[in-house]
Amino acid sequence: MKKITLATIAVGTMVLMSSLPAMAQWPKVTFTTTSSFYAGNAKMPAGTYTLRQEQDDPNAYTLQNSSGSHTVIIEGRPSSKASTGKTEVLFNRYGTTDYLETVETSTGNSVDLMSPVSEKLASKKGAPTPHTVPAK
Repeated sequence: MKKITLATIAVGTMVLMSSLPAMAQWPKVTFTTTSSFYAGNAKMPAGTYTLRQEQDDPNAYTLQNSSGSHTVIIEGRPSSKASTGKTEVLFNRYGTTDYLETVETSTGNSVDLMSPVSEKLASKKGAPTPHTVPAK
């Protein structure tokens, strides 16, 4: 049986700690929309929003309006779509209803957000009209 020394534990801890900054590379994104929209299963009013990745779960994102009166946690995953090189928020519109779809960053660290059940039902009635809003 191998003996684990204090030096081995220290080296292992340093290796793990050095990988933490790499995991926290997704920036916060701020955008303004002039219409209400669905983010996950929550309907959000028009306004200015900030989207941040949760520290405890890399697949969870908090979306909050600037006044703090509306907040939702949305599940997301790294996007497989090619980034345009601009920071922008993509929505799908079915009729007059918008659904938050993807957040693209200028660094290419884009995120696809999970679609709510209501969007899946809307997609059975017709194709979406995608549109974007600039973000920073």
